[in-house]
Amino acid sequence: MKKTFLISGLFVLTIIFTFFGQSKLPSAPVPFKLYNNISKEMPGFLSSQQAQKIEERLRSFEDSTGNQIVVLVIDDLMGYDPEQYATGIGESWGVGQEEKDNGVVFLIKPTGGEGERKTFIAIGEGLEGAIPDATTWTIINNDVIPRFQEGDFYNGVNNGVGVLIDLANGEYSAEEYETKANEMSWVDILLLVIFIPIFILVFIFGRKNNGGRGGRTFYGGGFSSGGGSSFGGGSFGGGSFGGGGAGGSW
Repeated sequence: MKKTFLISGLFVLTIIFTFFGQSKLPSAPVPFKLYNNISKEMPGFLSSQQAQKIEERLRSFEDSTGNQIVVLVIDDLMGYDPEQYATGIGESWGVGQEEKDNGVVFLIKPTGGEGERKTFIAIGEGLEGAIPDATTWTIINNDVIPRFQEGDFYNGVNNGVGVLIDLANGEYSAEEYETKANEMSWVDILLLVIFIPIFILVFIFGRKNNGGRGGRTFYGGGFSSGGGSSFGGGSFGGGSFGGGGAGGSW
């Protein structure tokens, strides 16, 4: 009997830890908004004019297609990893339309030191065909993070949102986007032509100086909206984020 009570107690504690062990995610904004900045450290992540432009673009996209993209800027992941946080927002806010699950959550944590600044794009199940995980990873690393690294937050957000909208609208396929994103420009080709021979010469010279030893090094790569927009309609009613998406850090 004691053993049964012990097992039951452990089970209850496990359930409590699972559901309450991590901090509660923020509630959906009231009034309804698609660009949301709840960062206290970076309330000016985007200027009010830039935030307004992003909100208008997201509203226009929703009005014309029914798809929803939510951009959320935060300070703290509250014990979650970026995927859990973004997916949790998609589920708890119900981003997208009911039964279509055509929502996207673009999560941005711009605070902290190098490598602690995070971003993740979570894709609702209804859009995973148009925006696969691998393509989301390319968007993050090709269109978003390079701008964020330069401190150009507006164009990082705007670029990411633009590609997501185009893919969801079928302006081009994920395969076409990947091909274009991975194309080398003439500048890249010129740099390769110049630097590859130099690298080879340096490598050979280095081997001679080190008695033939070579080596390699690999290098890796309340609620505040921040915008003042006053749109009337809109709501959340979807959800069902099955783990699609990708993220990165800078």
